[in-house]
Amino acid sequence: MKANRLVLLAVASASILTLSGCAQSGTSAAQVGSDTVSTSDVSFLTRMQCDALDRAAKDPASASQVQTEPTRLVQADMVNALVQAQLNHQLALKLGTDYDRTTYRSVMDQFEPVVLKAPAADQARFRNLVGSFYRGQLQVYAIATKLLAAQGLTQPTQTQLQSAVGSLQDAMRKKTPVKINPVYGPDKNGAAGAVDPSLSVAVSSFAKQSSAATPPASYVASLPGNQKCG
Repeated sequence: MKANRLVLLAVASASILTLSGCAQSGTSAAQVGSDTVSTSDVSFLTRMQCDALDRAAKDPASASQVQTEPTRLVQADMVNALVQAQLNHQLALKLGTDYDRTTYRSVMDQFEPVVLKAPAADQARFRNLVGSFYRGQLQVYAIATKLLAAQGLTQPTQTQLQSAVGSLQDAMRKKTPVKINPVYGPDKNGAAGAVDPSLSVAVSSFAKQSSAATPPASYVASLPGNQKCG
C-alpha cells in the first residue's frame, strides 16, 4: 500500500505545536464538508514529526538519510494528511465498509516504537491520530477492493488497486467542499503548502525560494532553527 508521507516517516521511525515559524489564526485549520480539522491537531502532529526528524538527524546511524525541511512545509503535510483522513472517513461512512484489522494491528505495531519515543503525555494522542489515519486508508482500500471484485478483478495488481483508491479519493474530494485556513498557504485546489502565506508577492530571489513548493537546500539551511525540522 502506498501510504501518506506522514505514515512513511512514522513507520520508518529513523526518518520521521505551537510554531514560531508560522502564526496560526483561529482554531480551524480546514473545513472538510461538515467536519473540522483543528489547528491544535496540526500543531501537535507537526511537533511530533519535527521532534522525530531532529532525533534522526542527531543519530549517526540515520543522519545521512534525513532531509532538513522548513517547518511550514512539514506543517502543510500534516494539514493535507488530516484533510485526507477526514475525506477517507466520510467516504467510509457513505459507502459503509469495515477494514482489515489484522493489517491495522500489524501497521500499528510497527508504528509503536515511534510513539514510545514521544513524551509520555503525548503518546495516546499521537497513537490515536495516526491510527485514525491508518483506519481510513484501510477502509478506502477495502471499498476499492470490493468495487474491483464487482468488475471481475478478484485479484487486482497493486497498480490497479492504487488506481481505484485514487479514483475514489479524487471523486470524494470533488464532491466535498474543502476550505483550508489561508495561513497554511493553500492553492486553488485546496492543497496546503503550495505558497508561502507570509509573502504577498515573491519578488527577490530569496522570497521566491521561500515560496517554492520544494525550497533549495541552501535556503532551508539558512533558516533559523525554529523554522526548520531535521
